[in-house]
Amino acid sequence: MAEALVALAVAALTLSLLTSASWGLKLAAERRDALEETAPADWLLARRTLLGWVANLNGAGLGAAHADMIGTASTMRMIVRDGGARPFVGEFRVVREDAGDFALIAARHNGLLAARAASDAPQESHILRTREPIRFLYLLPQPTTNAMVWRYETGNGEALPAAIGIETGNTRVLTVPLVATRSRTCLAALGPGGLEADECALR
Repeated sequence: MAEALVALAVAALTLSLLTSASWGLKLAAERRDALEETAPADWLLARRTLLGWVANLNGAGLGAAHADMIGTASTMRMIVRDGGARPFVGEFRVVREDAGDFALIAARHNGLLAARAASDAPQESHILRTREPIRFLYLLPQPTTNAMVWRYETGNGEALPAAIGIETGNTRVLTVPLVATRSRTCLAALGPGGLEADECALR
């Protein structure tokens, strides 16, 4: 009888230890997952960075937008003219990491003045990470109807997009408008008359 009671006590103690250990592991895993989840502050940083870069985005006019901006679903580059600082190529790109997560990287390519170019050693910042795929979208006119539609690439760069979006999975989580509608270069050449000239339109 005593031996049976001792065996039951040992079994109960073992079960208790196993349960508490698995519970502790579960809590640790949940805490790690929570820390790895992209926080709203990360998306706010992404929005502020992108908005700061596109605030002064401009171009030479219709048909030449590819020189100032080019984008696909995974990479976006643009000429950033930030006040008195020298222009540079600003880049957002999506990287698939070894663990299967997707990372959004912001990079600055100094000394370049063509959106299609990239330097070998840019200044990079890791903006955020998410388990869902990240894609860039561009609000552009449809060639046949001229209606504005979201696309995953800027195409031949005939016009600047009216807005840029970032989506994770199937949800657009970020939208940034491009406010410029007239070409800075064209206006400098034509003067006030360029405000109404078709060749000065950016989209």
